[in-house]
Amino acid sequence: MRPIRSISVLMPTWHGEEFLERVLAALAAQRVGVPWDFLAIDSGSTDRTLAILEAWKARFPVPFTVDAIHQSEFDHGDTRNLLAARSSGELLVFLTQDAIPSSPDWLATLARNFEDPAVGGAYCRNVPRPDAELLTKVFSETDPGYVAGRRETRLPPKDVYARMDAHSRRLLYNFNDVASALRHELWERHPFPRAEFGEDLLLARALLEGGYTVVYDDRATVEHSHDYTPEQMFARAATDAKFNAEWLERTCVATRDDARLLCERQLARDRDALVASGLAGDVLAAELEHARRMREAAFYGLHEGGLSPRRFPPTRMLARTSLHVLFVVHGFPPDTWAGTEVYTLNLARELARLGHRCTILTRAPAARSVAEGGPADFSLHQDEFEGLRVWRLVHRLQHENLRQTYDQPKALAAFREVLLREKPDLVHFQHLIHLSTSMVELAREFGLPTVLHLHDYWAICSRVQLIRPDGQRCEENQGAGCFACVKERDLSFVSRMKGWGARAHGLIDELARLQHRGQPLADKSRARWDGFGDLVAREDVVLGAYAAADLRVSPSRFLRDKLLATGRFDAHTTLFSDNGTRTELVRASEKRADPRGRVRFGFVGSLVWYKGGEVLVEALQRLAGKNCVLHVFGEFKPESDPHHAKLQALASAGNVEFRGRFDNPKLADVYAEIDVLIVPSLWFENSPITIKEAFLFRTPVVTSNIGGMREFVRDGVDGLHFEVGDAADLARKLARFVDEPGLVAALSKRFPRVKTIEENARETEFRYRSLCTRVRESKPRLLLEKKATETSARSGPVEQQGADMLLLRPGGAAIEFDVSLVGVGKREFELELFLLGGEARVLLGGRLLLDGHELGRIAPFGTKGKDEAVVVRFERELASPPRVLRIESRPGERDREVFLRVRRVAVREPARPMLNELAAEV
Repeated sequence: MRPIRSISVLMPTWHGEEFLERVLAALAAQRVGVPWDFLAIDSGSTDRTLAILEAWKARFPVPFTVDAIHQSEFDHGDTRNLLAARSSGELLVFLTQDAIPSSPDWLATLARNFEDPAVGGAYCRNVPRPDAELLTKVFSETDPGYVAGRRETRLPPKDVYARMDAHSRRLLYNFNDVASALRHELWERHPFPRAEFGEDLLLARALLEGGYTVVYDDRATVEHSHDYTPEQMFARAATDAKFNAEWLERTCVATRDDARLLCERQLARDRDALVASGLAGDVLAAELEHARRMREAAFYGLHEGGLSPRRFPPTRMLARTSLHVLFVVHGFPPDTWAGTEVYTLNLARELARLGHRCTILTRAPAARSVAEGGPADFSLHQDEFEGLRVWRLVHRLQHENLRQTYDQPKALAAFREVLLREKPDLVHFQHLIHLSTSMVELAREFGLPTVLHLHDYWAICSRVQLIRPDGQRCEENQGAGCFACVKERDLSFVSRMKGWGARAHGLIDELARLQHRGQPLADKSRARWDGFGDLVAREDVVLGAYAAADLRVSPSRFLRDKLLATGRFDAHTTLFSDNGTRTELVRASEKRADPRGRVRFGFVGSLVWYKGGEVLVEALQRLAGKNCVLHVFGEFKPESDPHHAKLQALASAGNVEFRGRFDNPKLADVYAEIDVLIVPSLWFENSPITIKEAFLFRTPVVTSNIGGMREFVRDGVDGLHFEVGDAADLARKLARFVDEPGLVAALSKRFPRVKTIEENARETEFRYRSLCTRVRESKPRLLLEKKATETSARSGPVEQQGADMLLLRPGGAAIEFDVSLVGVGKREFELELFLLGGEARVLLGGRLLLDGHELGRIAPFGTKGKDEAVVVRFERELASPPRVLRIESRPGERDREVFLRVRRVAVREPARPMLNELAAEV
């Protein structure tokens, strides 16, 4: 372990004005022999907390930083990780806003524990406040976090540890983030788990199992206690018990009878303590009644919370901190440069700069058809882009049915191959459109952590943007009504069909049965309903895949709320975290005043109909004669794009200038000509990059009052809202900038801080690592599955039968398959054969060889008078990776020849014990 040469004191705050002044005064008085700094992250306080922090910032004796997040972003573990990720100290000291250091030597005393390189973490003794209620003091007398006496805890020998019950282990793991310290290098190997409670105990368990010592230092004390009401005590106890059940497999109080007995037993001790404190008579009786209510609240809460059936896996220290991350995305440069693709590139590039290996799997188009010499659909091709390894999966989007738009078996097979080749530590799905939602479950089958980014509304809308072709927005998924929208039928049917669901299924299924029984539907009817069942099934399949991911990340609260409204997601693992932005293109650039003194409005982006261009241009026409102009920056081709031509025709007042596209390095020059940016989108924009760019260039924004636009632009603070789609209201808002000369300056005083891609990568890094600490239970997994026709070599009399079967005739017929990706360990080789009921005298038999060594034989057998598939399996423990699986027919027996009709070949890995490839050994 490195010696401690610097310290960062880290504090999450929220409505902390009651004690914060005293805490900061005590911190400012600390005497420490090494450099230290202080960082606070506030999560939406509306009291004086931020004002107090800002006032102390100017006079604090060491570097003092204050950041802010939205209340919905707070999590006990995640927020502490965010503090750690933004700090530089070799020792991380966590302190709550209400824990007051007792002496100027508190920090130095706590840090001194780490002179022993075996110490991984240490925590402080709490002492009740001088004015704490008597019962608060009584209750704390037996609390392990309040008692006197230094404790140095180490993991006992393995055999002893294995025999310890859940109660003993819970006491062993004791730790308290009220005031604690942790080596930065160990935090990197085990960030705090994202947890509603007990993140400190989980960290302590990992430290102990990793071989480190955890110290309770009773000389480093903080004043800290709470006078709970019975209701608060019940809630806290229930939360504690829920954590114990879910994370530690510990039942705190098994039954209500146990709770009653424990209460009675504890009340006897409370009485003795209260009498010893000098209470008597009515005062003693009143205090005992209060104690009874408190004890009942605690023990019944411990019972109720422990009833939770949910269970989480244990976590372990990582053996290494550098990760191999596989990004999965529907497009990637240089093929496509849209927002999701560019964000994926930027994040992967920044994570690679931090020392991680980043690989991309992307869907790719094909310039030529297969007939013209182009690559086959779903073939994989590897290249490199800006230092990143990229696997490009060719997919021409020629779907056989609607289900393949969200569940594509061939894309899944390609994903399996990439997983076997790359062996990533974690998969981050940036988008699943044009790929397959079943990829999430396959990654879980491989025991991999999964993160799924929510860039738009594809999970609940086949059209992605929750807006119909007629411009009407949908507030939610429209059920069967989505079919009318996707098929672009009469859109009035959308609301009428929304509730069909199960009622319509029976009818559509019966139509399909009629077709199958030879009663063909008219072509028009068949086309009308083709894909209906796939569309109705889509919601469950796609939402199920999204819900299966370990973590979902939404860059806007609005989008997160839309997904949570489906009722399919755990709110705690569906987090809001805005995307980071590249800022290296932001350079100092003074606004060049317009030579004619006009207010210059600007639009930057794609001129597609749902971006609201018509509303924008119409609003400018209403301002004809006013001293203003609109600069439109974005590709403009009125000669070939009907929408562009319409915009050009609308712009008749002469105050709209279409400036065309620009190269991104010229972004500063573009904003030098814009006084006010306009974002008039008709759809629920999620987290528009243009708004962040405008703020970086200190440009106020006028935007539609919906979605992420409303969320990120504060009306009257850094911009204005207008009624979406209302050109008259937009014109009124824009006119204010002409009529009120000081409005631009007034809206340019308090721009929000824009998250950088570097900050985004740091927080993503700790979330990845935290997920990788989980010990995951392996499932049986399919490593290879091929149709018989997908051979790597054939020899002898081999005949194809149908689309996917091969018949190996007597006389030396053989087929071979490449099995180089199946790895080592126990493997099950599976061969599916097919018998025809009419071939009474035909025998099937043969043998399998692995790299020339016999794997097994198939004794000759015949049909039972019906067509049937027969599966044969052979197990083998592989010490080294195999290369070729060879299947041969065998010589005839007596007067009967022996064939082999093969339909499918598969290789599986059986389930293994709990695993974590990255975890250090306990």
